[in-house]
Amino acid sequence: MSDAAAVPAAPAPPAEPYDLRQGLVFASISLLLGLTQGLGVNLVNSNLTGIQGSLGATAAEASWLTTAYFATNISASLLLTKVRYQYGLRWFADFAIGVFLLLSLAHLFTQHLASAVFVRAALGVAAAPISSLTVLYMAQAFPPARALTGFMLGFAALQIGMPLSRIISGDLLQNGQWHGLHFVDAGLALVSVAAINVVRLRPMPTQQMFARGDGLAFTLYASALALISVVLTQGRLHWWTDTPWIGLCLAAAIVLLGLYVLVELQRDKPLIDLRWLASPFMLRFIGATLLFRIVLSEQTVGAVGLMNQLGFTNDQMHLLFVFVTAGTVAGFLAVLPVLPSRKFGRVGTLALVLIMAAAWMDGQSTVLTRPHELVLSQTLLAAASAMFLASAMLEGFLHVIAGGLKNLISFIAVFSGGQALASLIGQAWLTTLLAERQRLHYAHLVDGLQLADPLVVQRLAQLGSAYAASLNDGTARAAQALALLGQQVTQQSWVLAYDDLFHLIAAVSTLGFLVFAGTHTHRWHRARRAAPSALVATSS
Repeated sequence: MSDAAAVPAAPAPPAEPYDLRQGLVFASISLLLGLTQGLGVNLVNSNLTGIQGSLGATAAEASWLTTAYFATNISASLLLTKVRYQYGLRWFADFAIGVFLLLSLAHLFTQHLASAVFVRAALGVAAAPISSLTVLYMAQAFPPARALTGFMLGFAALQIGMPLSRIISGDLLQNGQWHGLHFVDAGLALVSVAAINVVRLRPMPTQQMFARGDGLAFTLYASALALISVVLTQGRLHWWTDTPWIGLCLAAAIVLLGLYVLVELQRDKPLIDLRWLASPFMLRFIGATLLFRIVLSEQTVGAVGLMNQLGFTNDQMHLLFVFVTAGTVAGFLAVLPVLPSRKFGRVGTLALVLIMAAAWMDGQSTVLTRPHELVLSQTLLAAASAMFLASAMLEGFLHVIAGGLKNLISFIAVFSGGQALASLIGQAWLTTLLAERQRLHYAHLVDGLQLADPLVVQRLAQLGSAYAASLNDGTARAAQALALLGQQVTQQSWVLAYDDLFHLIAAVSTLGFLVFAGTHTHRWHRARRAAPSALVATSS
């Protein structure tokens, strides 16, 4: 017997016992960070109409606040993930939350649109690491064997800020206008600074992440995505074919993206592994993400837009967004039973069914539809959104783990940036569709209105009678009645356009469901045919 064999193996160190109290503390901090990041983004994006008055800006000018944020945020996750791995988690956390706090405070001193846009662009960079910290704190709230559950719930904490922002923003705008929104941001950021300094994340090993040529590659990558964000957010407002600089931005983005691909394919250590992105799994993953983010834009563009068109503000939709928040939480919790089996494809298919049902219900809307009538459909849509996001994140993450984590950085960049970019694509497409359909419906309705038609004359008389007490001049009453009829025709044309949008979402979801169901059926039959062959080969 050799000496090596005679020496007994050293016993493995005992696993650190799980502390439930500490786990609850980590989960609470994750929720705090998630709200800090979510409200920091959505308190502004959800209230552009209320903000533009405070800044003395038009609707098109105020939209640059959203553009500036996404132009920097989409690419920032890639860079800051590399920073975290190279310089360590503690330094990363302190620096990230400190910068976020400073920028939140800077919002309180912005008085003009230009300075506000600059701060929002900087906040887009600072908000990216808060997302990572949210997920990491929630992951460490669970035992190592349940870390995947923590990752999913950490991602859930980032999603509830959107509906909550619409619930609380009304009072904030009334009390402090533009600055009232940022008092909440600054307060949450300040509490977050204290929380992460009192309760530290367990340190993670560092490694060399940056290589020669990263500066040029990232500049091309970030510039291309920033220009694409500008095109997607501003194209509808300035109209795609009427504004030359929209086309110039798109052309420059294509050139920069092409140069980035050429540079990356020649490097041994690229920022993103483009060849891995071209693998069959990732192509399916990217396609499914794009499909879902487009149809899920139905909530922000469709339902909320319809209610705004009918004259309802966030203050009048509190109940609706309370149920949307509950649906979001329920959707993430619904994925937990699937974790052991890891059959996330079924979750995605079920999510499409829920989207189909929600879009079909919303497609019955009229000018008399009220927010409480959308509660069921929007709750289903929120649950479907959460189910898809959770299942997509988990399926992609498990695929990365199976590959040895070598493509983790690429996956994080694609998943985080891809979600935002696909959402902008969905919103740009749907808002353009709405504008086109509204014009068609308006023209059709106006063609059917003839002043010689007795029904039109009767309707004008009814509308004019409302001004009988205040206007004695019959000509003035007739003019007011005609103007009011025009407003009603415009509103009706918008409602019909939104119904077309809901029907389109239902059709796209149905098509996606058929494709997904057909793919799963094909895989099942292929596996069934392969099983007897494998059994024969084993026996022989």
